Amino acid sequence: MSAFKFRLQQVLELREQQEQQVAAKLAEAESAADEARVAQKALETIRQSGSQALRTAHASEPTIGQLKTIGYVIEQLNHHIVDAQSRVEMAEQLVTQARTDLTSALQARRVLSRLRDRHFQTWRVEDNAQDLRQMDELALTRFSRRDAGNDSGAASA
Repeated sequence: MSAFKFRLQQVLELREQQEQQVAAKLAEAESAADEARVAQKALETIRQSGSQALRTAHASEPTIGQLKTIGYVIEQLNHHIVDAQSRVEMAEQLVTQARTDLTSALQARRVLSRLRDRHFQTWRVEDNAQDLRQMDELALTRFSRRDAGNDSGAASA
């Protein structure tokens, strides 16, 4: 009985490693996108608080300087939110690309895995057939020896 050998085993192992690396990149990209979304939501929450402060200030007759300051802060927050939205969009594009790469890596590995499985099944059938041939030959040899022994015993009797 010979051991099964798949000629493309090293290629399959490289594909498995590549798949793991791409999966790790996807996890990193998803984490970065989550962080960008959290940062954007935090800025929006701060802007909402600032807008509420501006409305409260208007009701209490603030000075023009206070209104300008609050307005400037809200305007700056709006710019930061736009930047945060851009970072979220870029992070989501990276996630999408990483998912596409992972799908490709999975398909490449699966093709080789299926090929290996087919080769293994063929090898197993051939190996079993060879074992059966050897057992048949052994049984035939034993039968022939026993039959030859019976013939010589019959001839001497």
